Amino acid sequence: MTVNSMKTVNAVSLLALLAVLIGGLSASPALAQEYKEAYNAAIEAAQGQDYATAHGEFARAAELAAQEGDSEIAQRAARNAAIIDYNLGKQLVENENYQEAVERFDSGIEIFPQYANNYLGKARALKGLDQPEDVIAAYQELITFGEENNNADALRQGQAGLRDYYVFLASSALGRRAEPAASDAREALEYLDELEQQLEPDADTYFYRAVAHNALGNYDEAIALTDQALEVHRGSRTDAAKIHFIRGEALMYSGETAAAKESFQNATYGNYKSLAEHYIETL
Repeated sequence: MTVNSMKTVNAVSLLALLAVLIGGLSASPALAQEYKEAYNAAIEAAQGQDYATAHGEFARAAELAAQEGDSEIAQRAARNAAIIDYNLGKQLVENENYQEAVERFDSGIEIFPQYANNYLGKARALKGLDQPEDVIAAYQELITFGEENNNADALRQGQAGLRDYYVFLASSALGRRAEPAASDAREALEYLDELEQQLEPDADTYFYRAVAHNALGNYDEAIALTDQALEVHRGSRTDAAKIHFIRGEALMYSGETAAAKESFQNATYGNYKSLAEHYIETL
């Protein structure tokens, strides 16, 4: 990213950012002259929306303050640089400049690893680059950060992001054709196996497993999985309709017509309503 383009990035909420920057300065102890000047220059550059200069001066202030043994100001300056990295990276993601965004988030992680937002931003940018292994690694990095720093929010975001991404991979494999092929089903199950090696299964995990087993003709297994999905499901009746529908299909293919109709009746909501009603009428 050029210096000029960084001056015009809209993602940085200037007022919110400056509140952090100026607030940090006002609470600072006496500074050695050189890193005090660097810190003040960074704030002045941020006020002028010159984020390239602001970032560089905060980084310089952090390094010089660390050399002087002022760990408090070194951390404040580094954190402010990481905040700038995150906001610039977020705008790059919004503009679909994913590779530059990854580089920006990496910069933030390097200068201040304790700022968790850059890990999350990096995972989102890597999604745009369609790099599954790297996305998974980024979420795992955020989980590790949360565990090692007793940061419950980072841990929660990392686990939720990792779970959602594995489910996305599984659902994408199952949805690439009108009817999933056996190879699609096996691919989806591999993703879900990887997920369950790291996190407890949830309703979506059981649901997509059931879809895969239906495609493989393992109807008893699909029925059992939908029962597990319904047991742990906590969403709305409309959201549960997809589970009932897949259960109905498995029962129908197994020849259990009465039980299938009952499941299809519970699936007559949202997007599944018309097709479920069709099966009820024709079975």
